[in-house]
Amino acid sequence: MLNYKKIISRLLDQNIYILSNDDKEAIIIDPGLGFDLIDAYLKSENLSPIAVLATHAHIDHIASANDCIKNYNIPFYICRGNSIMLDHYDIMKGYMHVDSEKPEVSHWIEDSDKKLIIGSFEFNVHYNPGHSPGCMSFEIDSLIFCGDLIFKGSIGRTDLQTSNPAHMEKSLEMFVNSFDVNSTLLPGHREITTLDYELKTNPFLVKYAK
Repeated sequence: MLNYKKIISRLLDQNIYILSNDDKEAIIIDPGLGFDLIDAYLKSENLSPIAVLATHAHIDHIASANDCIKNYNIPFYICRGNSIMLDHYDIMKGYMHVDSEKPEVSHWIEDSDKKLIIGSFEFNVHYNPGHSPGCMSFEIDSLIFCGDLIFKGSIGRTDLQTSNPAHMEKSLEMFVNSFDVNSTLLPGHREITTLDYELKTNPFLVKYAK
């Protein structure tokens, strides 16, 4: 059985997720600013982190990635499409006034990959660029970690320097037609929701409802 914990970071109220199994293994998903919050939760639940996984490389989603990698000696997985943002990490952290070191990627995920296995965790991988060029969603047991693709009642921004509104439209259409409507969406910001609820109420998605 899988369990998850949402932790709200200290930068842009971004959602950090800790996904764990019955063996007390944990994957840290989108470790935004707040390593102490992550570490406190892992210790309180006696969890052993085995990897960092990121939906994309905006700094609010990976500000604590390096701390997690170094302190727990664990690998970092992210889509290769994020390499351009990681190359400009110092610019991002300067713009956001964040004290954070660039994380070293140990495992690049290709945009054509369909599966990702980390220990006993097996994710379905979905490439959904638009908000940024390397955005991915990760599905496991009807839980979808969708980053900044879809929020409760909204979607991710497409007015950023590396955003692409046309790609976002294609990603949204693909996304909403790829999953069971009862799937749980665990977004990068705002509240946890379901695909069914968003198809009925989200003004950016209702046009895709069938």
